[in-house]
Formats: sequence, C-alpha cells, structure tokens
Amino acid sequence: MPFDVRLLVISLATFAAAGALASSVVLWLARRSAPAAPHARAATLFRLRLLPVVVAMLATIQGVVSFVVFEPRGEDETIGRVLVGLAIAAAGLLSVGAFRLAHAGLATRRALRQWMTTAHPIELEGLNVPAFAVDSAFPVVAVVGMIRPQVIIARSVLAACPADELRAILSHEQQHLARRDNLRRAVLTWLPDVLSFLPAGSALIAMWHDATEAVADDAASELGPTGRVSLAAALLRVARLAPAGSPVISLPASALYRGEDIAERVHRLLAPQSPAIDTSLSGWRRTAMSAGLIVGGGMALHAMHEIVEAAVSFLP
Repeated sequence: MPFDVRLLVISLATFAAAGALASSVVLWLARRSAPAAPHARAATLFRLRLLPVVVAMLATIQGVVSFVVFEPRGEDETIGRVLVGLAIAAAGLLSVGAFRLAHAGLATRRALRQWMTTAHPIELEGLNVPAFAVDSAFPVVAVVGMIRPQVIIARSVLAACPADELRAILSHEQQHLARRDNLRRAVLTWLPDVLSFLPAGSALIAMWHDATEAVADDAASELGPTGRVSLAAALLRVARLAPAGSPVISLPASALYRGEDIAERVHRLLAPQSPAIDTSLSGWRRTAMSAGLIVGGGMALHAMHEIVEAAVSFLP
C-alpha cells in the first residue's frame, strides 16, 4: 500500500478510534452532575458534547504528523482489515455529519423562504439585527441564520403582547444573538461521532438546549425588577396563541417557544434568584492548558508512531 494511501487510512482510523474512546468517556462524565448555574451548565454541556470530536481531531493531527516524520516513504506496507474498517467508519461519520448540517441549512432556508412571503420589516428596540413580522399559524418568535441572523416574529405575537412583555421577549432573543446559539446548534448538528447515533448524544443536546433557554430567559433580569415576571407572562401568552393540540415543532432556529411544556421555565422565572457563581476558567489557565496540550502532543509524537506501528503490525 503506497505511503499516501497508508497516511489517509491511518488518519481516518485514528479519528474513528479516538472519537469512539472519547465518546465512552463522555458517557461516563455525563452521569456526573453539571453545574447548576445555567450559563456554566450550558458551557459545560456544549464542551462535553464536543469532546469526542475534539479528541479525535487532535489525535488525528498527532497521528498524521508522527506518520509523516517517522514513517519511511519507500516501503510498501500492508494495512489490515481492522484499520481499513475504522477508516471507512470515519469516512461514513464525516459524510453523515456533513449531510446533517446541509439538511439543517436547507430546512432553515425553506422555513425562512416561507415566512418571508408575508414578511414586513419592523423596527424593534433592543435588537441589533433586522426583524420581520410574518403571518404564521404558530406564534413563532425566533432568531434565524448564523452569518446574517434575522429575528422573525408572528404578527399574532406582536398584537397580543403588551410593551413590557415584548421587551422581555426581545431581551431573550438578543441573548441568543449575543451567544451565537445558532452557530453552536449548527456545530452540534454536524458532530461526526458515534454519540450522534445514540440516545445519550441526543439527551446531551436536549440538556444543552434547556440550559441555553434558561440563559436567554435570565436576560430579562436586566430589564428591572419586573423583567422576569414580564417574560413569564409573555411565555404563557405566546403558548396560548398556539393552535390547540399543536405538537412540539422542530424550528431550525433559536426560538422562544416550540410547543413544549413551559411550566418549569415559568416557575424558574418567578422563583427567587440566587447569586450566580462564576466557575469558568480564567484566561491564563486556558492558555496554560492549551500550551500544555501542544507541548505534550509534540513530545509524544514518537510514542504515537509506535502505537500506529503496533496497530499496523498486530491488528488483522
């Protein structure tokens, strides 16, 4: 097998093996409790769900570099069926991830095209992106798009909500914009790992979604002492606008309401708030950890090549 082909097979096989190993670690970590504070919880769940692909990519880079540095180019070596199978699996995961991302993009464009047939631009205080009022049977309020996001609001919502509730709704959507939640959702849709096919992976994304909505809900606190009450009232009002018996809908956007049970969100908005505790790592600690990973990866290049050579020699 020529050098270039071996390099491709080894890189893909490393991606698949490292991702599968990291996925098992994520399943173990997921059983541990995440932080209670919504912001920290959302960040932790997002990083946890990203972990298999990040580990797979780092291992692949290290494997490729070690193979290029240490592997003789003149040899014609055979690679066994196991590594070839892992390479095929990795190619399949990457293809499925790309398909899911493309499908989500098409769904977004399709929904936006349908909404824009009745859209009228509106000026809404507190938003820094274009906003449109649309005709919709469902009371949609959503941030649509990643590169040029827009806010879509059903005319029924604009007509039903008083000014204080509308300000609370817009603060919620502005928080989604500030956090780039649509981009994060697209990344989670793309992830090419085995967790994407397991209920645990879907559960992690659902938990992240709930935490993200809680973070966006908390933005109402910036409107003053009645901000959270106004958002709770707005949630109830928007939910009542939904057609009777409406199922939970899959909106390709960061939406205020999708037809889900909002009792827990309303209860949380109306409950007394505890001071938030910042548990995030400081900038210098992140830098030190990144530098440590880079230095450690460089020092382990030869060991990585030995592992690859062992896999090529002993795996059938």
